[in-house]
Amino acid sequence: MPANLTPQYIEAEKRFKHAGSVEEKIAALEEMMATIPKHKGTEKLQADLKKKMSALRKETEHQKKSGRRDSFLVEREGARQLAMVGAPNSGKSCLLRALTNACPEVAEYPYTTRIPIPGMLVYENVRLQLVDLPPISREYTEPWVPQIIRNADAVLWIV
Repeated sequence: MPANLTPQYIEAEKRFKHAGSVEEKIAALEEMMATIPKHKGTEKLQADLKKKMSALRKETEHQKKSGRRDSFLVEREGARQLAMVGAPNSGKSCLLRALTNACPEVAEYPYTTRIPIPGMLVYENVRLQLVDLPPISREYTEPWVPQIIRNADAVLWIV
C-alpha cells in the first residue's frame, strides 16, 4: 500500500539522514512522526520510526549515566572546517603553526597534541578553520577524535 508521504516528512527525513548528533536525530524523528500521514499504509513505517526513536533515547540515557560527553567539540568558524589527521610526529602542529596564527606546542616526541587546536587560514579571501587533532594510531586514539572528524567539512591527511 502506498504511503503518500508529505513534503514536510521528506524534508524531516533528509534532516534525520544528515544529522550529526543524537539530539538532532531525535528532533528529526519527532518531526517525521508528527508529519507522517496516519493510515494503514504507514503503520509499519510508524513502528520503525518509534523503534529508532526508542533506541536513540536509550543511547542518550546511557551516555548521561556513564558520564560520557563530547567534551572537545570545536565550534565552527569560517567557510569550512578542516580536520588535520595523521600519525604521531607527522607534522600536523607544525603545519598549523606555519599556515595560521595558532600557537600549538611543537615537540620532537609523539602525542604532543592532546586536545584539538583550531587555527584560521585565509586563502583567497576565504576563511578556513583548520583543527589540529591528536594523532591516530593503532596503539591509541582519543575516543572523541572520530566525532570531530565526522563533523568536519573535510579531512587533511598529513603523512
